[in-house]
Amino acid sequence: MIKFLIVAASLVVIAVANRPKTKDVNGHILIDLADVGTSCTDSYTGYAIVDGSLERCENITLIQKGGGEQERKEYEEYKCRVLRSHGEIREGKCVCKGSWKGPACNDYDRCPSVRPSLHAGSCSESGCAHEGIMAIGSKHLECICKDQWDGRHCERQACWRLTMKGQDKRYRNGKDGKCECGTHFERENCSVLKSCEKNGKLENGVCKCNDGYGGETCERKCPLGELTCSSCSALISLSILAVLFNLLQ
Repeated sequence: MIKFLIVAASLVVIAVANRPKTKDVNGHILIDLADVGTSCTDSYTGYAIVDGSLERCENITLIQKGGGEQERKEYEEYKCRVLRSHGEIREGKCVCKGSWKGPACNDYDRCPSVRPSLHAGSCSESGCAHEGIMAIGSKHLECICKDQWDGRHCERQACWRLTMKGQDKRYRNGKDGKCECGTHFERENCSVLKSCEKNGKLENGVCKCNDGYGGETCERKCPLGELTCSSCSALISLSILAVLFNLLQ
């Protein structure tokens, strides 16, 4: 029974550990373009595809009600900057560049309908690498990325995203897009400690840190004047859970 509970708890930890990229650099939740409807009347995202064009409902509604020339000009510039992948201002309007088309200028004219966009010279489903999903951010269009990928178009490997916050040392970027265990970890899921940093001592699978240091491997220096890092306790508990699980296997 105890082993079952530990296994269940471990599975919960693994399930919530991954950190896929779902927010932009400003911390705003990215909005999947597929979730954008065709009307501002019932839009829950704040955006809509109006007459074939991706629009921000707040702005387009004001303009439709008689916004001034300055408001229109600023909004067209905003659209090209934030709501278009490949847009440009032409005669006061934000339009798609060259061979680009679609509501967000994210579809390429020479790509098939099943892979309408383009990334790194090849046709793709959404213009993102590694099965990312094109989305609306606060600064520009960018991709929602699966675990272990980062960057505007999911082009950058980020193995630290396979862990929860505070466990960034467990994985490191490997070759050929694969992740591998960090220097101080081993076994499946890289969850077993084998050494510590900053002269910390490994005791029963947990790093015992010297005064002034904390973290899973003692990698983190505590705030000035504090001997221990209070946020380390949860990570230590998870490490102990991993040790117990391995002992019972």
